[in-house]
Amino acid sequence: MKNNIHIDIEENFLKEINKELLMVCAYEALMLGSNSLCSDSISVSITDSEIIRDLNKKYLNNDYATDVLAFPNDLSWNEGIKESFLEDNFNNDGYLGDIFISFEKIIEQSKIYSLSPELELNIILSHGILHLLGYDHYDDNSKNEMDNLTVKVIENLKLDHKKAKISLGSRNE
Repeated sequence: MKNNIHIDIEENFLKEINKELLMVCAYEALMLGSNSLCSDSISVSITDSEIIRDLNKKYLNNDYATDVLAFPNDLSWNEGIKESFLEDNFNNDGYLGDIFISFEKIIEQSKIYSLSPELELNIILSHGILHLLGYDHYDDNSKNEMDNLTVKVIENLKLDHKKAKISLGSRNE
């Protein structure tokens, strides 16, 4: 079964975003992050900072906008491995989760890290998908693992993976 990836882009950002490249990026991140074992569906919404702030406040009790929010629907994934011994009592089978990205933050961060908005958006999308697959950046080793997988996705997309690696190394996430 192949992943069903739904991408919704707020109307005012449509002209600035290559939706086809985002689809390829999402497939790449799912395949690399799970060693091709994840066939679950995901939803991606590219929106503004106000929506992200509202979601962050409502669900995570953080009253600020961030670049990406990832809400896993299937909690049995741990660092790209599906732990089948975990029972899902909520019928979440086949749906990995939702990702929300602030395009305004993408523009802001692309300037900070001297990247194109397209490269920054693909870095952040990859990062969000890896979170859905149970990766996190709670220490240096886990951050390095997430960063390396993100750089590999970017390299496979034929985007500037060297710039991506440099920018990821300078982030405090």
